[in-house]
Amino acid sequence: MSDFPTSAKVVVIGAGIVGNCLVGHLARLGWTDLVLLDKGPLPNPGGSTGHASNFIFPVDHNKEMALLGEQSANQYRDMNLSVDSGGIEVARTQERMDELQRRMTSATAWGIEAHLLDPAQVKELVPFINEDVILGGFYCPTVSVVDSLETGTVMRKEAIEKAGCQVFANTEVLDILTDDTPRPNGRRKVTGVVTDKGTIDAEYVVVACGVWSNQIAYMADTYIPLVPAVHQMADVGPLDVLAETNNEIGYPIVRDMDTFCYERQSAGSMEVGSYAHRPILHHPDEIPSNEEAALSPTEMPFTADDFDQQMEEAIELMDMLGDAEIKYAINGLLSLTPDAMPCLGELPDVENFWAASAVWVKEGPGMAQVVAEWMTHGYPRVIDSHGADVASTTRRRVTTTSGLAPRSTSTRPTASSTPPSSGNRVATWSRRRSRAARKPSVPSSSRLVSGSARSGTPRTPTSSSATASKSAPSSGTTAGGTRSPSVSTSTCARTAV
Repeated sequence: MSDFPTSAKVVVIGAGIVGNCLVGHLARLGWTDLVLLDKGPLPNPGGSTGHASNFIFPVDHNKEMALLGEQSANQYRDMNLSVDSGGIEVARTQERMDELQRRMTSATAWGIEAHLLDPAQVKELVPFINEDVILGGFYCPTVSVVDSLETGTVMRKEAIEKAGCQVFANTEVLDILTDDTPRPNGRRKVTGVVTDKGTIDAEYVVVACGVWSNQIAYMADTYIPLVPAVHQMADVGPLDVLAETNNEIGYPIVRDMDTFCYERQSAGSMEVGSYAHRPILHHPDEIPSNEEAALSPTEMPFTADDFDQQMEEAIELMDMLGDAEIKYAINGLLSLTPDAMPCLGELPDVENFWAASAVWVKEGPGMAQVVAEWMTHGYPRVIDSHGADVASTTRRRVTTTSGLAPRSTSTRPTASSTPPSSGNRVATWSRRRSRAARKPSVPSSSRLVSGSARSGTPRTPTSSSATASKSAPSSGTTAGGTRSPSVSTSTCARTAV
């Protein structure tokens, strides 16, 4: 639309998976006079959605996150933008096997099918895995891979068709306007959004712009407790065993949480993602613009030294990776919070100023539905999401030295560095420990047998050929950004994408 609006009922800032799904869900609930803004181009404006790995592991110990993950996975399925690839969490230690037993308990509680496997059963599903370094695995057949970019496009179009939503890409927000007249509740009220194309008077403003959320919150003299942080990934290939599937995803995704890594097929290559590196945090001012970025603003130059040990451990688990090349590698930015939960709801000090932030692809559609229902009914109907409430007193007390305070002088880099060329060999990572030294030594009686989380009856998993026959999404399924499934001193605690 050529005419830029001067007023709107709701302005949503950010056209990633959350912002797009939010305007779609608002339209379904009868809202009209909607405006969606993003400073980047569409369909991929350059946020975390554009480089996400796009897979969903449905089992989480947190009920709120597990059920919202399932809600999101079902919404992707309803749009035919998802494929169930299956996924396996492997265990190198007995402590991890004990954790997988606990995951079976959570799977049973949330009604999600899952099975414990011995190493031979893991290898049946993933024939190129080295079963000598694992004690077993936790298999969930409903682990899915989704197309987040196309999902966002579908939901955005639905909002346009149902509610006349106006969408403006390449539009930067410069300020948030508030009415500072003293109110009985002591709060200010949001009144509009100033952009480089004009000012929009607005009754509601929603911040759904991921790693940039604090920049927008500061414009209204408040804050959203999240920090832009790095998740590393490298695309390794070509690999014949993967190319022969003729699928984007032909084998189950593998998570190796003893090393805080995952391995996910991406057509003829293997994406290796890591959360085990040192904490690499960025102030929002350090994120380059679309014009400055070598790839996209959230695909930052890869720091190979931080990845060395994890790549060695990935080669140990899947020997074939040692003979392939790095095709693409990034330090991908995503949003982390002090308690590893999303930031949802109305900001406590600014009326009608809402957060839909720190949400990953795994929960995107479900979290968008939560916020839309919350805005409509005064509470979210899909699930009680108090754990993610941005107004929580405990969460508002949390402060950090990285990413929560505006800077007077920007230290933004030029982002002139480029990812490694395809000539970089994965084999240059030496193996620090031999397989024999790493091989677990556990009595056979401690090995855990396969069983169903639903029925408790023994079950032999399906062969990998059955998984390989599945089709996959057509786009938006490469690069990093997958959530870590358990607590680490340097990573967040949420599960999958």
